[in-house]
Amino acid sequence: MHSIFKFSLLYIFCALYSTGTQFLSTPSNGLELAIGTNAIQKNSINPAAHFIHGPAPTMGISYGSWLADSKISTIKILFPGQNMSYGFDLKYVGLDDLELRSERPTDDPLATFGASGFALGGSFSKELMGMNIGAALRYVRIDLYTENSSGFAADVGLTRNISSRINVGGAILNLGKMSALSTEEPKLPLRIISTANLKYEMDQLINDIAITGEWSSLVNGSVFYVSTVSKWKNISFHLSSKLAKEITEISGGLGLQFGMYRLNYGIRFGSQNLGLPQMIDLTIQLP
Repeated sequence: MHSIFKFSLLYIFCALYSTGTQFLSTPSNGLELAIGTNAIQKNSINPAAHFIHGPAPTMGISYGSWLADSKISTIKILFPGQNMSYGFDLKYVGLDDLELRSERPTDDPLATFGASGFALGGSFSKELMGMNIGAALRYVRIDLYTENSSGFAADVGLTRNISSRINVGGAILNLGKMSALSTEEPKLPLRIISTANLKYEMDQLINDIAITGEWSSLVNGSVFYVSTVSKWKNISFHLSSKLAKEITEISGGLGLQFGMYRLNYGIRFGSQNLGLPQMIDLTIQLP
């Protein structure tokens, strides 16, 4: 009886999280949550956008909640270079208080357990022929009750400035393979993303407007994002909307710069009624 229910839980979790690996598609920081998928913004999902100039490395720490009250924690460190930057990142998504019950109704569960996803890897980005190119490789592991699966996922991407006001970018994410989870092999959420961005100034206000299109192997149909980032002095305002089949989402957030510290907060309102995703992140320029 117990094993039957265990595998029913496995099915529910896989349905919600697209075989568990969908945690790779969750936002990694407050800015990403606020503006949605973007292949150009610094520290975005595109490894080519990680190229930085500067005298010292930067470290970002993020924490927040996702759908179904799952928790997200990430750490990212970027090392600047003359023509190439390197980075390391860690991401953990956990869902607690899942209950193991028999088929016979009872007041108390037989046991409680959690489900989690973990990714650890490195990336590089380089200036080449007037554009930035980048790649990342991560070790991925998902755990559910007594079952687990692990594998590797790779990302590749590029960005290019068309003019002083227009730039474009694209990325292919989560190329790889996972070991079997119970009797099935989880599929990585292969994603193909492209973004076009327009920058313009109004007095002291600097605005970036981006349009992003995304195709995912685990989503039925294409997804489109329209986002804006408006900067005024040390404050930035973030807003985006997501359009997909049967799903509409609106996100927003705020960014603050204090010398070597930068703080971002993001929140998302969606039509799924599965919670209110929120994230906050702190980026520090290391000495």
